[in-house]
Amino acid sequence: MTRQATAPVLFDLDGTLLDTPRAIVSVLDRVLAESGRPAPPRKQVRATVGRPLAAAFGELLDLPHEHAEVEAAVARFRELFRETVVPEAKSMVFPGVPELLERLRGEGRPLAIVTSKIRASAEELLEPTGLAGHFDAVVCHGMAPRGKPRPDLALLAARQLGRAPEECLVVGDAVDDMRMAHAAGMGAIGVSYGVATAGQLLGAGARAVCDTVPALGETLGVLRSSAVTAPRG
Repeated sequence: MTRQATAPVLFDLDGTLLDTPRAIVSVLDRVLAESGRPAPPRKQVRATVGRPLAAAFGELLDLPHEHAEVEAAVARFRELFRETVVPEAKSMVFPGVPELLERLRGEGRPLAIVTSKIRASAEELLEPTGLAGHFDAVVCHGMAPRGKPRPDLALLAARQLGRAPEECLVVGDAVDDMRMAHAAGMGAIGVSYGVATAGQLLGAGARAVCDTVPALGETLGVLRSSAVTAPRG
């Protein structure tokens, strides 16, 4: 089997493998309510899903990322997430994801997770899902100088997999995932069952957008490297 036929796939976590965005928004809302500050529009809150927590709360509280209130909000979010969301993690795996990962592994394709979660948060969420064993690398916020949408995390994942960036494909549900892939010289596949719409993902550089996990599996069967051209949409 050629290297092109075993091209690595770099998956986002929230909204791509796990149906967590609604739970994340719920926890964000609770932390914001506890802050005593005016509640931002729900659309604005949802748009921060997938971003590093300090950046999300900095925007939502209209404060610098390093502000003490932002740091307190981040700590509170992680506490509530651990208490209310992590215990339900296994039930949040999108239907068809375990089978897709099994198939990709069977094809010999290296797999990685690239997430804006810090390492401890990613691991505590992944462990109860039973998905962790499918991945050769888990790359998290803080493991590279810059996070999404900069290319650093994706490039680190490629290095850990021992592959060139141009061989890799990124799969994600957020605009920042698509922008990260483009900046890293990687192909990007969007999934519209998470946070961003198909139009937003295509506008950010996705070469294909899938609305279900089975559709994603079909697309990955065609796009075996970022060198393959595919129509958008």
